[in-house]
Amino acid sequence: MKKELLVICIVFVIAVALTLTINMDEHSHDEDHVHDHSVEIEGKELKALSIQEVADLWEIESDILLSELIQEFDLKESYTKDSILEDIREEYAFSPALVKDIAEELKQGGVLNE
Repeated sequence: MKKELLVICIVFVIAVALTLTINMDEHSHDEDHVHDHSVEIEGKELKALSIQEVADLWEIESDILLSELIQEFDLKESYTKDSILEDIREEYAFSPALVKDIAEELKQGGVLNE
């Protein structure tokens, strides 16, 4: 019985160690990911901006950004380019990093603000 309990404890410790290692690797990737965007802004700052302000930062069309966000997050409420990201997140709690990714894709795809 003691040997079985010892084996269970060892397996548990290994599982916890592997989980921590994986989480640290993911966090490291997130830190690298921050520098993949043409605009440097913290997520908490981004959440306080309107769709128009985000579009202006990335120099893309706000209507297209709004459309992409509605489609990506399957939003049902009515939003405009003046809607604040934090308000939109009340319907669907998306990561601000996803908004950065979408904005960056639009910018790289040539959907520029004219």
